[in-house]
Amino acid sequence: MTSFSDQLRRVPILAWITLGIVIAWVVFGGIVWANASGTHGATSAPASPSLAATPSATPASISPAISAGGTSACSASADVTNRWEGGFQIDVVVTATGGAIADWTVALDLGSATVAGAWNSTLAASETGKVTASDLGYNGAVPADATTRFGFTASGQAPDSPTATCTTSTAPSGQGSSAGATGSPPTAYTSGANVKSPLGDDWLSTDGNRIVDAQGNPVWLTGANWFGFNTSERVFHGLSTARLGDLLDAIASHGINVIRVPISTELLLEWKEGRAAIPASVNQSVNADLAGKTSLQIFDAFLAGSKDRGLKVILDVHSAKADNMGHIAPMWYAGNITEQDFGDAWAWVAARYQNDDTIVGFDLKNEPHGQPSETPRAKWDGSTDANNWRREAEVVAIRIQAVNPHALILVEGVEATPKAGKTNASTSNADYDFNWWGGNLRAAATSPVRLSVANKLVYSPHDYGPLVYEQPWFQGAFAATSLRADVWGPNWLYLNDNATAPLLIGEWGGRLGQDPRQDAWMTALRDLIVSDHLAHTFWCINPDSGDTGGLLLDDWKSWDEAKYALLRPALWQDRNGKFVSLDHVTPLPGGISVTDYYKAGNPAPLG
Repeated sequence: MTSFSDQLRRVPILAWITLGIVIAWVVFGGIVWANASGTHGATSAPASPSLAATPSATPASISPAISAGGTSACSASADVTNRWEGGFQIDVVVTATGGAIADWTVALDLGSATVAGAWNSTLAASETGKVTASDLGYNGAVPADATTRFGFTASGQAPDSPTATCTTSTAPSGQGSSAGATGSPPTAYTSGANVKSPLGDDWLSTDGNRIVDAQGNPVWLTGANWFGFNTSERVFHGLSTARLGDLLDAIASHGINVIRVPISTELLLEWKEGRAAIPASVNQSVNADLAGKTSLQIFDAFLAGSKDRGLKVILDVHSAKADNMGHIAPMWYAGNITEQDFGDAWAWVAARYQNDDTIVGFDLKNEPHGQPSETPRAKWDGSTDANNWRREAEVVAIRIQAVNPHALILVEGVEATPKAGKTNASTSNADYDFNWWGGNLRAAATSPVRLSVANKLVYSPHDYGPLVYEQPWFQGAFAATSLRADVWGPNWLYLNDNATAPLLIGEWGGRLGQDPRQDAWMTALRDLIVSDHLAHTFWCINPDSGDTGGLLLDDWKSWDEAKYALLRPALWQDRNGKFVSLDHVTPLPGGISVTDYYKAGNPAPLG
């Protein structure tokens, strides 16, 4: 028997040369593949929440080492979607036509027009003439025959027939393309209870004034708020006292099927830029499984725990700054957080979770407000003014839907809208109708929000009682009928009554047993929610909400039984009193799934 070294010495020299060429080709090809897929390949986090590090916010360039052979693997179409005096808006659709692509660049000729603002591309304000727009990293990878979108506004004359040309460094299919190297996202998720649930089967849409599932069956979102990620602690309150898993068990078993999670633009930007920190307020002896985890990793652990229990989530940008009083600021920007930051943060988080139907909705901004004499203030009209909340909501929603067309888009109202015959130019309070911050949607009747994916719009007012603020309608006698006629109807309920769009009352609640007027208001609103099956998220789970208290008491374990008894009829239940999840496979603990609800012949939750 010859030794292995003897056998090697007998290999002809030509074979050695050939082998060297093959190895070099494999190594070089592997490097190119890694460059092409490593950063641009993943358009979002894995569908099953991952605790990996935050993706970089900086777009990485694709090595052009693989030639596209002169054949483009993408196409682009540009349309003027809005025009006004002195300006216009163009939306561009990029399609992967020759197989999956890892990046794209689109060339357009704007003539003498000048870019005013852009979203979902590198196109920048003040560019003019022949311009190019490239992907931002998170939206560079496009599957075969799929699309992504970007857009911009510009000043000047709109081109009559805008043309767009798309190129990509990705080789056409069959010519050594690196596209698709990241693989497809998982198609199913196995919960902690070993329930295998398909991913993507729980996305919701709208039909008239109802929220419906993929089969067109009406569903009822009946939830509560849990705050903390919006504050300086940058994580849920309560984790200094209780286990995350125990809190989720309690929330889900009490019949809450969706949690509205307030967060700040500042924190989203920290996540986006890889600057997530380990929160100091998490008791790591109580939450040993969260020890050493960043705020983003804890959020992902929360999503995984929610998924295990059939819970869904609505993400709410509650404030620009990570500040316990940040919600007081009237606008979607504050301090060093700009309007551009607001849109960038939303585009990033929408892309990161685009394949995870645990997050079923995005509440764009909590309580835009401001009185007529204040500057700045959020207004609502048909203009393109910078302080027009309706316009800003549309711009940000377009960016979100370009990367995540599945989630519901929730738009709150403002504080004041002009009375008939008056305009937002007035600074006199006498010329305006007022309501709670975020609760005035009167102007949506004439200036509705327009989305690129229209059947995702949900209007989301807030409403409170006299213990939060002594509104004029609480200062005399009132009843459910007068509240409906004088307050709820003209401000937001008309949108439901006219089947214009669904409503989700994003905040309502308060203390019981301290003021008969407060109890009467809360009971009347609860009864309206039940009779009309209005979607809602009660404020709040936290006991540390100063003006309302919470469903939980100060020990973060005991429930305020009187408050829960008032809320319980407004939680989705079947004929036998079992709570219904919004998941089609995973039930709430002790409850049933929405699939089981309809299989049993229960009635659709209609008003």
